Amino acid sequence: MIRQSYYEHPDYVPLLQRAYQLWDELNESRAGHEEPVFHRTGGLYLGPRDGVIVPGALAAACEHGLKHQLLEGSEIEQRFPAFRVDHDIVGFYEENAGFIRPEKALQAHCDLASLHGAEIRTGEKILDWEENEASVTVRTTAGEVETGHLVVTSGAWSGRMLRDLEVELSVTRQVLAWFDAPDERPAESLTLGNFPCWFIETEPPFGHYGFPMTEFGQQGFKIALHRPGEEMVHPGEKRTGASDEEIASLREVLRKWLPVADGPLLASCTCLYTNSGDGHFLLGQYPGNGHVTVAAGFSGHGYKFAPVMGEVLADLACEGTTPHPIEFLSPQRFA
Repeated sequence: MIRQSYYEHPDYVPLLQRAYQLWDELNESRAGHEEPVFHRTGGLYLGPRDGVIVPGALAAACEHGLKHQLLEGSEIEQRFPAFRVDHDIVGFYEENAGFIRPEKALQAHCDLASLHGAEIRTGEKILDWEENEASVTVRTTAGEVETGHLVVTSGAWSGRMLRDLEVELSVTRQVLAWFDAPDERPAESLTLGNFPCWFIETEPPFGHYGFPMTEFGQQGFKIALHRPGEEMVHPGEKRTGASDEEIASLREVLRKWLPVADGPLLASCTCLYTNSGDGHFLLGQYPGNGHVTVAAGFSGHGYKFAPVMGEVLADLACEGTTPHPIEFLSPQRFA
């Protein structure tokens, strides 16, 4: 999900505004040839008036002048009949929200990188790296690479790759599931073009989220819990699938909030979150001689920032600084 009224921290908004520009440019570069990677659907966030999600989104929207609407419970159900909300729940609607298709976007970015001279090496495990006064040496299963600057974006393996950072990163297993809407006519109200991306504050400050039903990718109505789950000490080990209890928990949310989507389970899977101590990104220079930059701890909400993170990391690698506002994401905040 991509959104600009960022309840996590208003300082993310300028980065998101630049990310939107770059996602739009990527869409335009593919126009007429490929399905878009960025779909604007609108975003609806539900929670208590004194909760975390709605007040946080409102604060970000007001600080940065973002278009938004506040909705009372009756207005939510009138505008989006699929939802059932309690009397004490309010809604925040952001017209500019939507979703990114990560597989398509990743392929598009790789294609563009190759077009501009990048060498993409896959199936090659990084064993370790070492910085000296003038360069960095990376040792892989295919040999050694010496470079003037190294950017480490190793996801769930960042804790192992960045041992000297002395910042705790926990890796957790997250469950996602897709359900089939039981009735054909109500299901139409959940489809792309008729339904927004959504987030419900069910476990403050966390909650459940999902997307419209689409004709591409995994079929069905997707729902997941945005909250650090079971910790994975070794991220490379085989992950267990979703348990009956986990699926039942997701179904309970549908039954209460979105009963028209409470149909047969179509599919489920798990993914990994790499969580920093405060849930914010780690972005900046690695301790040492200034030849290593790190981007880690994206805590399950980082991919929407991918293109602007590319700009930031290129700036830091080539210039040593960036005009983008990233001070609040510095690893030094944990020092």
